[in-house]
Amino acid sequence: MLDRIRGTLLEKAAGRVVVEAGGLGLSLMTPMTTFLALPQPPAEVVLMSRLIVREESWEIFGFLTRLERETFDILTSVSRVGPRLALTVISAMEPLELAQALITQDLPRLAGIKGIGLKTAERLVVELKDKAQRLSGLGDRPADAPGAPPAPPREEVTLALVNLGYARAEAEKAIRPALARLGPEADLGAILREALKNLSQ
Repeated sequence: MLDRIRGTLLEKAAGRVVVEAGGLGLSLMTPMTTFLALPQPPAEVVLMSRLIVREESWEIFGFLTRLERETFDILTSVSRVGPRLALTVISAMEPLELAQALITQDLPRLAGIKGIGLKTAERLVVELKDKAQRLSGLGDRPADAPGAPPAPPREEVTLALVNLGYARAEAEKAIRPALARLGPEADLGAILREALKNLSQ
């Protein structure tokens, strides 16, 4: 079991980071929320992790908080929801917001996430209705990370949306009202989620 990784952040690209730990350079896939919250390299970081072993590959997924990792585990327990789609869901909705959508069976909200669709949204509600209650009761605790990292430039939100499959023009169009509503000093994860809501409408 690979529970967490503490080391030096060497590289950071949308949805992927490289952390040197114990002399090894580990490549981890991350949700956009974790990616945006991480400092610019080089920097010391601690990430909660999950190793998924398949016949053709070993993949490590990294999360800034235990709640994001718990959400990842819950989502990937659903049939036909793979780790990459789970990262997309976590990038689009805060874990507690996801729990509320599942409990209230808010299919339009779930189906509005890129890559989900109505059938997958229905499957999420059916298979996770019991686990959603557990998710809603968890606290959002950092993975023993050192102090709050400095916010990266707003351009990273645009790049995050492009990495999720949106055209740059529509990404920028969705970010403008998000910034107007939340303010220029808002958390980048909040801006990302607000922009994703705009894109789903």
